[in-house]
Amino acid sequence: MKLGIRGHDLGKNSPKAFAESVRKAKLNSLQLVLPKAIDYKSEKPLILNDSLIDELCQQLEENNVEVAMMGAYFNPIHSDKEKVADTVENFKNHLQKAHRFGTNLVGTETGSYNDDEWTWHENNGSEAAFSEVLSVFASLLPTAEETGTYLTIEPAYHHVISSPQRLKRLVDALDSNRVKVIFDLFNLLHDGNYENQRQLVDEMVELFSDKIEIVHAKDFIVQDGKVVQVAPGKGMLDYKYLLNKLETLQTKPQIIFEGVTGEDIEFSRQYLTGLIA
Repeated sequence: MKLGIRGHDLGKNSPKAFAESVRKAKLNSLQLVLPKAIDYKSEKPLILNDSLIDELCQQLEENNVEVAMMGAYFNPIHSDKEKVADTVENFKNHLQKAHRFGTNLVGTETGSYNDDEWTWHENNGSEAAFSEVLSVFASLLPTAEETGTYLTIEPAYHHVISSPQRLKRLVDALDSNRVKVIFDLFNLLHDGNYENQRQLVDEMVELFSDKIEIVHAKDFIVQDGKVVQVAPGKGMLDYKYLLNKLETLQTKPQIIFEGVTGEDIEFSRQYLTGLIA
């Protein structure tokens, strides 16, 4: 399994410095969110700047770094519908440009009624929220089909798609081979279920054995009854169990550090490399 990192956890840099920072971190791949990772003056969205794409892709190639997935995360149930329309267009632009970066995956989460806060809301689990996400995501599929790319969906317990079962319902309703899945175990945990982490792993692997393409690497501890994120290898996440279950998948997912920064990157890299070996 390849290890990579969410690009902007290394900081925001020029294309050259950014590519070099990934190589120096001894990682193979990226989850790339252009506006957060790349410092580049442009009058148009970076995903539409062909000069930037050429320069960045050249630097990534020279540093032997691949892009596992483009991130174009957006909130499909945001109350500002003009913003939703703009972010849907941005996602479509990413689908159209993904192959330039050597990937066919473009990822997003499923949003919250709390708009830009992306936090739990009592109505996130409603039928109305599910239907709205389904409608917006369905509108992305024609572009994915035209470009040979994939809408890649990440569930999180505080968002509209909050569990493996609700994700399965969404994937079934979308009914397209242009849909893939991001598995972030930490995002599915909360103070009421963290002791059942193996069950969540089993459910995700059983339901999406042919769709999991990206696995986010985080860890957790429990403080004052709340699940708190820490770097992989510094918490309670059962990585031995997780990695063994990932070996049974039909896909070969890439493992991407997310929210891992500074000295924790090398610590977690050595920790996971040792377990994988």
